[in-house]
Amino acid sequence: MTLKRLPAAPALVIAAACIVSACRDRDITSYRIPKEADLPATQAAGPAEGPAPSAAPALQWTAPADWKAQPATGMRQASYLVYGAAGASADISVVSFPGSGGDDLANINRWRNQLKLPAVAATDLPGLIQQVSNPAGTLVIADISGNTPEKGAARILGAWLRQPDRVYFFKMMGPADLVGSQKEAFMAFLQSVNLAARPAGGAPASANTNDLPREAPAPPTAAPAPAAPGAGMNSMPVQAESGASLLWTTPGTWTSKPASAMRKGSYAVEGGAEVAITAFPGDVGGILANVNRWRGQAGLDPVDDSGLGSVTTAFDANGLHIVVADASMGSRPIVAAIVPWNGGTWFFKLTGPTDAVTRAKPAFIEFIKTVRAP
Repeated sequence: MTLKRLPAAPALVIAAACIVSACRDRDITSYRIPKEADLPATQAAGPAEGPAPSAAPALQWTAPADWKAQPATGMRQASYLVYGAAGASADISVVSFPGSGGDDLANINRWRNQLKLPAVAATDLPGLIQQVSNPAGTLVIADISGNTPEKGAARILGAWLRQPDRVYFFKMMGPADLVGSQKEAFMAFLQSVNLAARPAGGAPASANTNDLPREAPAPPTAAPAPAAPGAGMNSMPVQAESGASLLWTTPGTWTSKPASAMRKGSYAVEGGAEVAITAFPGDVGGILANVNRWRGQAGLDPVDDSGLGSVTTAFDANGLHIVVADASMGSRPIVAAIVPWNGGTWFFKLTGPTDAVTRAKPAFIEFIKTVRAP
């Protein structure tokens, strides 16, 4: 076992979502859509087209106050949850892809398939969509209701907005009654979408990024680089947590991987699994939001406050309070730990093939127990 002290490092095809801050900030949020090359290969999905030109304008929008911002992941530019009675929740997402994103019929039938509805023909399309003018262009809007074996009556409110070089998808999906109650808010959200102002230097302006930085690989010998915005969280412009680092002891079989701009530590684990360590200021949306983010990545349903205890384990070690979320039973298994410390939040995350994660989980839990303040 070797003791390692990591240096501080700075910091809708498918629909997307990024939630308003915990303080219910109604500020306009600007999002710069990254080139496809900026996304990890394991997360890039959708049309296999080239990256967007750097001159492509960004969009901005205003989310309703009761939509709770979630960290965006993969192709999502924004992610939100809205809650109803008895812990019911609907997911709102904003996704962008280069190109046209498929024709209107393909988009409708993709969402109908998600609700277990049969495909429709092109002759049916006029009765299933409406077009609404928007400051950024023409929105094509759909309202689809159906049933899923897992969740019963469900509904999708969705829209797409084509720009010269890419398409944006806006989508709310959840229980039919909850989504119906949110239709007015969703329509107001769509009407708030507009082109972000671009300063003289050419980069889009951002009044409030609400973003977690995307991970950008850096050579092991490179000096730490500032984090770039990319996934949603609280209202503060987020940078990677800097300053003093937590300490930990890694199993001797783990292999240290090259550092990157976002990671405090990165390890290869036997069988193709990986452990990643990151840190951010503040509570990064809180425990429930982060647990549900990981469950979504693992292909599992979200839980509410009352179900949180059944999918997490909390304990104290070395003067730190640690919460471990186990989503290893998902199709893309994840075991992760949340460690609040020194005004920030540290994340320790084990991912990889199911067999490898299953084998590594006991060692990962013991590893978490070694985490301590300097």
